[in-house]
Amino acid sequence: MATSVFRLHGYREKDYRYRNDESSTRFLLFLFNSSLNINTMKNVIAVLCSFSLFFLFSFQQQEQQSLKQMQDNKNITKSADPSRLSQHDTAKAASHFFLTRFSYTPETWARLMKNPEDRRVAARQYIESVGGKLQGFWYAFGTYDGYCLWEAPDNVSMAAVGLAITGGGALSKFETTPLLTVEETLEALRLAQKVGYRPPGK
Repeated sequence: MATSVFRLHGYREKDYRYRNDESSTRFLLFLFNSSLNINTMKNVIAVLCSFSLFFLFSFQQQEQQSLKQMQDNKNITKSADPSRLSQHDTAKAASHFFLTRFSYTPETWARLMKNPEDRRVAARQYIESVGGKLQGFWYAFGTYDGYCLWEAPDNVSMAAVGLAITGGGALSKFETTPLLTVEETLEALRLAQKVGYRPPGK
């Protein structure tokens, strides 16, 4: 029956099988070539990814080395700057130090004898309220009853503390001396060379 169908349409059975085999071969070749193309594309993508990662890591390493060099240069500059050298951490640009000499009134001493009190606590609260710090508090023999070493942001802040303390009436003396760091004194000595002082009569 199959032979009669081929004859009806004018085909030979051998021609049909040949064409069928040829189509199958072309289809297999197409699949083979597609497989090769896919593998090739995979290889190309893998190579491109490898190069991208290589350049990325190389760039990161160069950037890290550059940052490290810049940091080292900054450290060298800081070490070479004499204004940054201080043994007691007193070279803070935003801080000023003050020495206060004070004496209590007899009435104040009488109240302290009845109710002993650590006045360092109060002094610390005063200076911290203006952004400063109490560095030391001592009582002493002699002309003054005590001494305080303060660290304040500026002269105005220290003046505010001094006015508040003296306005309380508990002290008979209160004197404040601004202090200079060694670095500030060295800078003043250098600037003094430009002043050109002339003694009287010369």
